[in-house]
Amino acid sequence: MPGLVGIIISKNENKSADKLLSKMCQSIKHETWYKIDTHISKTAGLGRVHLGIFNPEPQPIFNEDKTLCILMEGEVYDYQDLKKELILKGHKFSIENDPEFILHLFEEYGEQFIHKLNGSFTLVIWNEKSQKLMIFNDRYGLRPLYYTLHNECLLFGSEIKPILQDETFERIVDDKSVAEFFSFGYILGNKTLFQEIKLIPPASMITYEKGQISIEKYWDFNFDEEYEDHPEEYYVKESSRLIIQAVERQMKGNHRIGVPLSGGFDSRTIVASISKKHYPIHTFTFGKRNCYDVEFSRMIANKLGTVHHFFEFEPDDLVSYAEKAVYLTDGMKNCVHAHRMQTYNEMRQYIDVTLSGWIGDSTIGRARDVFNVIEDNFELFKGMVFHQPPDDLLGNLFKDDYFQLIGKNLEISKNHVIQMGKDSDIKYSSNRFMYYNLKERQRRFSLMGHILARSSLEVRTPFSDYDFIDFNLKIPPKFKVRNRLYKKVILTMFPHLSNVPTQKTGLPISLSIFQERTYNLLQTVKRIMNMIYKKTFRSELFANPNDFASYDDWMRHNKKLREYIFSILVDERISKRPYFNQKYIKEILDIHMSGKKNYSELIGRLMTFELWNRLFIDK
Repeated sequence: MPGLVGIIISKNENKSADKLLSKMCQSIKHETWYKIDTHISKTAGLGRVHLGIFNPEPQPIFNEDKTLCILMEGEVYDYQDLKKELILKGHKFSIENDPEFILHLFEEYGEQFIHKLNGSFTLVIWNEKSQKLMIFNDRYGLRPLYYTLHNECLLFGSEIKPILQDETFERIVDDKSVAEFFSFGYILGNKTLFQEIKLIPPASMITYEKGQISIEKYWDFNFDEEYEDHPEEYYVKESSRLIIQAVERQMKGNHRIGVPLSGGFDSRTIVASISKKHYPIHTFTFGKRNCYDVEFSRMIANKLGTVHHFFEFEPDDLVSYAEKAVYLTDGMKNCVHAHRMQTYNEMRQYIDVTLSGWIGDSTIGRARDVFNVIEDNFELFKGMVFHQPPDDLLGNLFKDDYFQLIGKNLEISKNHVIQMGKDSDIKYSSNRFMYYNLKERQRRFSLMGHILARSSLEVRTPFSDYDFIDFNLKIPPKFKVRNRLYKKVILTMFPHLSNVPTQKTGLPISLSIFQERTYNLLQTVKRIMNMIYKKTFRSELFANPNDFASYDDWMRHNKKLREYIFSILVDERISKRPYFNQKYIKEILDIHMSGKKNYSELIGRLMTFELWNRLFIDK
């Protein structure tokens, strides 16, 4: 993902900011058409690598007396009234873009300016006179920024690769992050796979001055659980209004805008919320031909009148993009989840900006009955974590010495998951789940998909609008159970979509709870029959149209993909590393390829970690 890079030299006279900054910028210039802006002074080197879509004017931007400058990645929304106030107070604007506005806002309000912004951004403000650097990001950390203190310097970048351009930096693997990646599928907190490189926390104000760094949190999710006594219709009406407002805010500019359209709730809500004055709108669907996503998204596109595109997902696509996906995400996203890599360059022919449904159902939907009453911490933990291999499998997978090391870290990480809700004084378990999901899984797993997208396009996330989230935290969980509120919002706002089924169930939104439960019972019976049939015939009796990808079967039956997997995981380089028992890796592959168990998720993690070692450690 292109973005910001920088080096601030505090005492090290031998460090050259100029030469190193150039290498840092080039390390995230993944396409020849990217643009680069830089600023060099005696002690600072600041750079911006960008697509030329948001705020395309050269940066940094300086204030009138040249004492401050700003570099910005991202954008902010709906600040016309604030800008008028600044003009009345004597501030003059000439460039008319977001960073210029923010710099004037900073001059007027100091550090408190951050509470007046609504957007997706990372900001770097440099005071040449005082030699003080300040970094700010949005509430949710939508645009990652990594940093390290090394040799009396601050190094930072929107990817990890710029930091690694300092050849004196020692690349030491963080064992706790390895444990979490293999157990949860992503890394918790603000860690990376390198010990000394950290991710800036969301909602942070960072100051670096005289070789010292301080990090202050300026916001957190506030679940006010003393809920007001409003009827359900009130929450439906206000949620609907705020969704329309959020989408309209993010239609700003003269950009070509499109939406990845699936068969789920989030993407259909976004597309249907776009005013016809912004049409034509392009929509894009990828997946297996005839899967639910493809079928239902086509129905939605026809009803809404969008220009629709379909990209078929082939079994061996992973072979062509796995290494690039690992490289772009610095090894922190399982390559088998980088599905859309194949589509971004083609989408760029039609659009500049894509509207993502990120955290829609995680906020307005998703509450389940069990999470309103559960008290047992371990049960809550199991509900929070997905695709966790059993401890005995991990124990066999890793070499004995290394498993003893990461096993302790894994217990610490599990306790961290359980503790998150407690530390925030959150009473309802459904809210604790939402808090963990937004702070950890959505930020450290789902947002990695946006990093891949931003290699070609800009990404906006309407459901992260501050006003929408602030209101959503006040909605009683009882209204969200089984997506009840979300369904009513869609049915109220877009009744013409009521008969379009959803990808998850294959049933229309308007179905009754009884009909939905009957369907779920039928699906359970099919799953049991599939399990029985699979033990004998190594295949499924009932195909699952819910899935847009079938890595379970593709890894077994597609020759090109299977050979690629073995070329990575049955390789002497793995046996020479300190991590894995390669004999057991072969057993995992044999068990999966024979159809006895589905280890596709774990195989993807193994491939990702090995490719990361080749790209970032061996080289």
